[in-house]
Amino acid sequence: MKETLSVISGLMFFAASVPYIRAILKGRTKPSKASWLIWAGLDSIVLVGMIAQHTLNGQIIGAVLVSWMTALLALKYGQTGWTTLDKLCLGGAVLGLALWQTFSNPLLGLAASLAMIFIGAIPTFVSAWRDPNGEDRSTWMLFWLSCVAALFAIPDWTLADAAQPIIFTMIDTTMVYLLFVRPCLRPANQR
Repeated sequence: MKETLSVISGLMFFAASVPYIRAILKGRTKPSKASWLIWAGLDSIVLVGMIAQHTLNGQIIGAVLVSWMTALLALKYGQTGWTTLDKLCLGGAVLGLALWQTFSNPLLGLAASLAMIFIGAIPTFVSAWRDPNGEDRSTWMLFWLSCVAALFAIPDWTLADAAQPIIFTMIDTTMVYLLFVRPCLRPANQR
């Protein structure tokens, strides 16, 4: 059952790219270049680390495909310019990679990369906080549902098996809050 949920999680994550790409191409969504470039690079590194630890799951495979497609689109259609926050988050991601290389430990590299993936979400969190309508809600709901499936698919509650689905769940739960819950909590005159 866990293997099936892992596959479902990866397929759901990939399926979420369809409405997101459509929203990007129609100009309804302007993805953060910093977030998606960080996610593309670090998701790929996490994938390699998970392969090295024999903990590969469907969600990370879907995430790598989606993050690279979106990163490429973000370069052309994403938010213009590079904010200080974008630069700091990119710098933090590079620092995480340097730590991994310094210690040559795949598990440490996995943990550092996942921490940097969360930091890479900050520009997207800020964007969603400022304008919840600037992100595609159906995409983020599918990402979150993928996370739920991935959590139930965790074979062993070890750092190697559980950290990636947990970090992704933290990111996507935050986005679901920012896109669905927070707009309902704002006073009517601020909507």
